[in-house]
Amino acid sequence: MIVIVGETHDDILYFDSVLANRREEVILEKYKISIGTIFSQDAIIVSDLYTSTLSSSILMHILDNYFVDLVISVGRCMSVSSKLKNGDIVVSKKVIDANVDLTMFENVAIGQIPGFDREFAVQNDILGYICKGLDRRIKINYYQGVFLSTNNFSNEMLNTLKERKSAFSLDNEMIVVDQNTAGIAVTSTLRKVPFVACKVVENNLSRVNNLESYSDVLSTYIDLGKAVISTINDISRSDILE
Repeated sequence: MIVIVGETHDDILYFDSVLANRREEVILEKYKISIGTIFSQDAIIVSDLYTSTLSSSILMHILDNYFVDLVISVGRCMSVSSKLKNGDIVVSKKVIDANVDLTMFENVAIGQIPGFDREFAVQNDILGYICKGLDRRIKINYYQGVFLSTNNFSNEMLNTLKERKSAFSLDNEMIVVDQNTAGIAVTSTLRKVPFVACKVVENNLSRVNNLESYSDVLSTYIDLGKAVISTINDISRSDILE
């Protein structure tokens, strides 16, 4: 089973439109999930998971109650790297929880959760599947990058991320910020389930946004959706376990 997670309902509209044999369930007495099939694969689609705290809690419940092969985080992100433009697609090669800074109390690096490695790496096989799908399905720029994930989207936090980006990654790496992927990465790691994030750049850390940029994002959503679902049918449990 594949789980597709979006921050907002807009993030999962395309996947929702191609979900067959649909049924709805309510989990934890509050959150609605859609269950069905995409091609021959069982799938769960869930949205409105705006923060890493929420995405981690809901995903933990799903992983504990369903046999899940892969978790895919979709939606929008903000670019830290100047090379990334609105409408570009970024696929996570690793995720860092930018909420965490215990450096003055613990022997950890900024963004490292004590007891974990700082970086939650995406499996090379999964990265290969997604990139193959993007190469096959779309003609839009896409990059493999680092996801800094934070619940705190204050101006102070965003400026800190921009000014201290070298503390998180190499200068030549593409860096983006989102809100919920760290929770997905932590929970997937704890449950030993592969994960990947595939998101569209909506704006940059200056928070400049307009209707034109949002329109670009929406049109890219469809292309990204086609690329993601084209990979789903290629993925089997044995492939991932190997």
